[in-house]
Amino acid sequence: MKHLITYLACTVPHLLEVKLQKLIYIAQLYHYSNYGELLTGTRFFSLTHGPHAPTIRFAVKEQLESNAIYLEESRTSSDPIFSNVCMIIKSREAKNKSLSTPCLNSVREVLEDWGDKSFEDILDYTTRTIPFLATTYREHIDLNMIKPLRGLKTALSLPERVRIHKFIQAPEEAVGQDIACSESCLVSINEVAEIYLALCGDLPEKIPSREHFGFNAQAVIEAFGTVDDRNGERTEKYPTDIDKAAQLTDSLLDSVCFKHYSGRVALKTGMLFLKRSGYSFNGDVLEESWPQGNDYKRIREWFRRVSVKVNQNLP
Repeated sequence: MKHLITYLACTVPHLLEVKLQKLIYIAQLYHYSNYGELLTGTRFFSLTHGPHAPTIRFAVKEQLESNAIYLEESRTSSDPIFSNVCMIIKSREAKNKSLSTPCLNSVREVLEDWGDKSFEDILDYTTRTIPFLATTYREHIDLNMIKPLRGLKTALSLPERVRIHKFIQAPEEAVGQDIACSESCLVSINEVAEIYLALCGDLPEKIPSREHFGFNAQAVIEAFGTVDDRNGERTEKYPTDIDKAAQLTDSLLDSVCFKHYSGRVALKTGMLFLKRSGYSFNGDVLEESWPQGNDYKRIREWFRRVSVKVNQNLP
């Protein structure tokens, strides 16, 4: 941790402690996604304003006492009347060479993506990462509870979140596809989480309400893996888009991933899958006739009844 703080203090301009907190969380997330192991033993918690690790403050204090780093006064504006004074972290040492090569690779990736970004941008990103959202308020963000995936580093941008919220309000409207999804599924775990937040009433431009933190992210990931499964009653030799959407919905329903609206999240996820596959929905029909049952066959029949393929160019 001390070496990491020194390195960031050397390389990040205008490094406030709150920004240091978030950059170390991002480094932890990137490293876990890249290598399947934690960068440090630091425990981050899911709090109202993003991931937070109390031990980082103690580590900074120790670094200050040992003169490895120091605080420099800075102003938020050149105008002394309207500016606020803040203390930025600086290093007295050169970039620390004690970091391992994998660690340096992860930290450099973080700096490339976030080193010159504003704290507001960093906060927006960290509060939309899956490990943060999947952790109940005030609980430890345990990355080991989620299978390491490179996709864990991704988060929906504001325009992408807005599109998901519009989809929830009007499924017949168009939905773009410009984010990285898993190989077997046209929907990402980030979108499933945003569907949940939209159903809870959270706004896309705001930090989600702490009452809505916490869901089973690993179960969502595993549901994606069942999209092409054919077992038991699902014996289609060549599953159609409808079959796959029903399988995904059924798997999410069985896992009960979310504290609230699990059934509606599962159904909306299946609908988004079909939307991405070139299908359209009749909004009036959707509101008047929800599936009469939660089993795979009834969900599949409902999807067949309320959707029609309009874009033949999509697979």
